[in-house]
Amino acid sequence: MARLIMILTATLLVASVVEAQGEAAVGSVEGAAEAGAAEAGAAEALEAAAIERAALEEEAAAIEERIAEEEAAGEETTEEQPAEEEGDPDCLTKVYCKVVKGMLWIEGTVGPAKFNATKFRTINLLEDVGGDLSPSVIVKGPEYGAAIGAQFKIFSIGARFKYAKFDPFDLLTAGLDFGFLVKRVPFVAPYARFGLYYNTTRGGTAIPALDQLLEDLKTNGGGASIGAGVRVPVIKWLSIAIGFDYTFVALYVKGYDPVNDEDFANGTIGGEISGTFALTIHPI
Repeated sequence: MARLIMILTATLLVASVVEAQGEAAVGSVEGAAEAGAAEAGAAEALEAAAIERAALEEEAAAIEERIAEEEAAGEETTEEQPAEEEGDPDCLTKVYCKVVKGMLWIEGTVGPAKFNATKFRTINLLEDVGGDLSPSVIVKGPEYGAAIGAQFKIFSIGARFKYAKFDPFDLLTAGLDFGFLVKRVPFVAPYARFGLYYNTTRGGTAIPALDQLLEDLKTNGGGASIGAGVRVPVIKWLSIAIGFDYTFVALYVKGYDPVNDEDFANGTIGGEISGTFALTIHPI
């Protein structure tokens, strides 16, 4: 724009000088004897000035047109540029929000487990006859699980199933899971969870000696667990988590005693600690 103003100013200056020269030439012609020759020279000067002025005006118009095209191109670029995505106010960084946003979570877990079936209370097998036989039962093995749930910002709720492969019995767990997910940490999301479960055994009872003493054994119970860990985003619909759980397990054992011809019922309370590696899919 500054260049355009300078060109127009120069054009006007040249035109004014040429016109002044023309007027001076005409005045001198009127008082001189060679009026015809001077008149012809003034006409040629005016014609040359007009040609130069037209050339300058054409150049100024071309410059103005080019500036207008550049401004129009700049406006189109600004309109085509997408606006920045608004950040989630619950996130300190956009890493977690962009990768694992999702309401429906489907998860598979695996990890080692250790179950002390008689940690807090055990069954006294000879209690009725004055004896004192209180066995200690501690078993180890792998634990597999699956879960499905819904995530609402930091709070989640879902259902979880776990199958612990112990020897000489297996422990089955199923129930509700409640969790809290903290997104205000870059690259990882710490979590804590609490669960309420139904428990039973398969292939034997929590007190293996009862399998030899009783018939028609049934083991049922319940428990509660607490856990913590961290979740790491992988891609938009996938994340992994590493953590641990501690579960209080109360089991009630019932059976028939053929020796005394009576029903037997007693219970035990134990604790299970397990490490978990989870692979989680976020389809929605």
